Amino acid sequence: MKRDVVSSKRKTVNTLLLLFLSLAFALLSALKLPLLDARADAYFSDALKGATVAYAATRGVNAVVSVLKESEVEVSPVGVGVNIAVGQILDPIDDMTERASSILVTAIVALGLQKIAFEIGGMAALQVIALLLLSMIPLVWLPTRGGAGWVSLVLRASAFLLLLRLLLPLSALVSDGLHSHLFQPRIDTARESLSVVSSRYETLNAFEKEEEQGLFSSLVGKAGRQVEETREAFGHVADNVEQIVGSLLELATLYVALFVIQILVIPLLFIWLGYALVRYPDWRHFGAPHNPPGDAG
Repeated sequence: MKRDVVSSKRKTVNTLLLLFLSLAFALLSALKLPLLDARADAYFSDALKGATVAYAATRGVNAVVSVLKESEVEVSPVGVGVNIAVGQILDPIDDMTERASSILVTAIVALGLQKIAFEIGGMAALQVIALLLLSMIPLVWLPTRGGAGWVSLVLRASAFLLLLRLLLPLSALVSDGLHSHLFQPRIDTARESLSVVSSRYETLNAFEKEEEQGLFSSLVGKAGRQVEETREAFGHVADNVEQIVGSLLELATLYVALFVIQILVIPLLFIWLGYALVRYPDWRHFGAPHNPPGDAG
């Protein structure tokens, strides 16, 4: 009888503890971790901004190549053979910009999804913990053999979610460190190289947007300037084909590596670490009656 009373008191204490913890986690779910969450948010914002700028530079190169292809007659009025040479020069760049653009779009979408998952996961993890702790109250009052296994499972799941809430910002900080010191300098170099080409699109496109002045001399002058700018742009592209293709390839390679390391490897590594940390403790004693040594009952 005395043992039943002790067991009942223990279960009552555990029930009150679970109620308190559940309420605490529900209230804490709306709060952000000091420093960690702010740094993680800044990393995602900067990474998305950098990827968007790189995509804009890549599309700018593609736009310049498209304008030059449409202006083949003006660029190379000598004959068909020269027009074919123009296409042979521009086609590799055109093809590479399309591939790099697709990779950059994938990286932008992946970073955006990771940012959303981080923001939602931080709040949802603690709310789920609160619900799991509430669900444990009936289990505490079940007989030891019937409830101990479920109690252990729920506690492991709660511990895993809590660790995940703490580890996700840390994984973002690790990604930020790698991005800042390993990826960003090389991305900036490749992007600046492409910006020299993409900036010419504004000049070439300005001729098409200018209003017609109605004077023959103005039209002739405009056409002459357009031909000259087009030839100059083509000459710059032709002289730097290897550098342009190399920069596009560099961007594509860096963002593939960024995707694999920052979007897949690091988060999965931290998830595995959280799982490993909650795998070994034995939670089955929670809520179970204490059997003193030598008590055969």
